[in-house]
Amino acid sequence: MLGSSDLPAMISAKVFLFRIGVLLLLIICSGCASSGVTSYKRAIIDVGDIDKAIATEKMIGSQIGRAVQPGTAWFEVRSGTMPVIITAPHATRPFREGEYRFPDGGGTAALALALHEVCKTTAVFTTYDSPSDPNFYDDNEFKYTLGRLIETTRPVLLIDIHASHPHRPYELDIGTMNGASLLHDNMLVAQLVKAVNDEGLSNVSHNWFAASRNQTITKYASARGVPAVQLEFNLLRLNPSFDSLAAHRFSQSLQALAEFLGGRGLCARVEEQPKSLKP
Repeated sequence: MLGSSDLPAMISAKVFLFRIGVLLLLIICSGCASSGVTSYKRAIIDVGDIDKAIATEKMIGSQIGRAVQPGTAWFEVRSGTMPVIITAPHATRPFREGEYRFPDGGGTAALALALHEVCKTTAVFTTYDSPSDPNFYDDNEFKYTLGRLIETTRPVLLIDIHASHPHRPYELDIGTMNGASLLHDNMLVAQLVKAVNDEGLSNVSHNWFAASRNQTITKYASARGVPAVQLEFNLLRLNPSFDSLAAHRFSQSLQALAEFLGGRGLCARVEEQPKSLKP
């Protein structure tokens, strides 16, 4: 039986053992980040990226409704080193069935161009009103150029960017021709949904705009062996010049797509990060 004189020694021993245990735990956990057990991602997008996007949106918006000058192209191509093509065919008004239709806005082109600059993907986007809707017809220079890009760059993915009416309930609708345009890339949608969810886009719809009607870019690319998706972002996420909240939402959309591509090894800026900070 222990006497009262033994209690201080027992308490000291327990305190000593407790401290040793804490020290060992700290030593073990100090390597968690490097071993991949615990890691925290760092934002990819910076303020300067959004400032450029705002400038692009404003510039293209100012050209909507203006006649194309002779010798001036109505769309632009920015070539990248990653085997991904991003398109924005409705940044300006598309001509369809005898009339000009409403544009998606310069924010779609701004997102395509921002992905080119951040991830080094190839971007194709309209800069003036199009004489033939690239997402409705195949017989126009936009589609001919896209076909040549597919032949020469051999992309592993095409993302076609659009904007939906702000009254629609979703933040993003993913069109895959009801799965047909994925070409058996069964993880693509799940990875994309996770990336947008992680950046605050929680309301995701599927195939409201399936890209299966008419001669869509998604249909065009998948018919040529390229997995493709049509992304319909709510317009509230693609108008960065409107105010600071709109710029923040655009930044989240850009971050989400960069993270998605980075998770597939298809975003240059993600690849440049330390391994522990990659998605």
